[in-house]
Amino acid sequence: MRRMFVIPVVLFLFAMQANNFLFANEDAEAKAKVSAVATEAKAKVSAVATETKAEVSAATTKAKAEVSTVATEAKEEVTAVATEAKAEVTAVATEAKAKVSAVTTEAKAEESTETVVEAESDVIATINGEEISRLEFDRRLNVFRRMNQDVTNVVKMQVVDQLTKKVLLKQFVDKKDISVSKEEVKAELEKITFFLQNNPSNKDKPLEEILETQGSSLSELEEEIGRALALSKYLETAVTDADKKSYFNANKDAFNGARVKASHVLIDTRNMKTDADKEEAKKMIDIVKIEIDKGADFAEMAKKYSNCPSAEKGGDIGFFQRKGSIVEDFAKVAFAMQVGEISDPVKTQFGYHIIKITEKEEGKEVSYKDVSDMVDFVYMQLKTEEILKDLHDKAEIEIML
Repeated sequence: MRRMFVIPVVLFLFAMQANNFLFANEDAEAKAKVSAVATEAKAKVSAVATETKAEVSAATTKAKAEVSTVATEAKEEVTAVATEAKAEVTAVATEAKAKVSAVTTEAKAEESTETVVEAESDVIATINGEEISRLEFDRRLNVFRRMNQDVTNVVKMQVVDQLTKKVLLKQFVDKKDISVSKEEVKAELEKITFFLQNNPSNKDKPLEEILETQGSSLSELEEEIGRALALSKYLETAVTDADKKSYFNANKDAFNGARVKASHVLIDTRNMKTDADKEEAKKMIDIVKIEIDKGADFAEMAKKYSNCPSAEKGGDIGFFQRKGSIVEDFAKVAFAMQVGEISDPVKTQFGYHIIKITEKEEGKEVSYKDVSDMVDFVYMQLKTEEILKDLHDKAEIEIML
């Protein structure tokens, strides 16, 4: 880094020095011309002096005139050479400064990535006294930057939330002291490696390279696998088959293939920083609902007011299933509605929605046995979310961003 910055500076100084030498040589040459002419004039004066004092005086006057003229020409030549030399010095200096500026900019850009290392000791949050470093935070943000996504405040807080959950889960399984063998971790690692490398964009890439693009590493992945396995072992003892069957019976539409088609109007609050802004958003969605209740066309209201890309299609977001396709708060309301029904404002992590159901597809008859694997996956995920929420509510969390 230092070498990249120093070399252009040396070249810049060398260019200035070389042009100063050039100027000095031209000046000496002009002075030499003056000296030669003066010598010749003095010789003429000496020869004429032997003939007559009057002629000497005249010759002297003439010689002085010649000397003066030649001196004037020489000075003008020196001035011209000096001006040209200075112009060259200025041009070279300007070019050198531009190069130094460009390299300095490049150096600073590289240094900006290196400052992450310097910032490793910086702390962006503490979770029950355990620190989250800025280094880890920046590595996650760099994933978004590499995908040319804007790193907004919302994205930053999402990353903080992910890292917070990671720490909470670590603290939870450490407290439970659940043992996981290296063989178990290795077996899961092989599965994940196959899954990642099966993606066409990752074909033939080493696992380490794939993980690096995701802001992770092999050692970090192995730690995550160990924690996930420990949590799975805990849940296997904490959750019974009766619990899962009860959940299935209460949520059959999440497993029988049922789908609904909906449109919505969204007033996005994700980038709103103040409570006053969010209150204005709530007032806006209430006004939209009043207009719809008065008979305004839903699609036209979506085109006019919605912040979702679906606004261009009148708010249409197509078909989706009960689980895994759309945010839970939205899906829960949508599946409880009838075709043609329009909801009151619904709040989700994205903002405020008004939902309209346009079609429904009934699911098929299924038994718990038919979909037990899916129920197990969904229910375990749900219980994990419940555990993390409970841990979060009870934790001492301090965010320094």
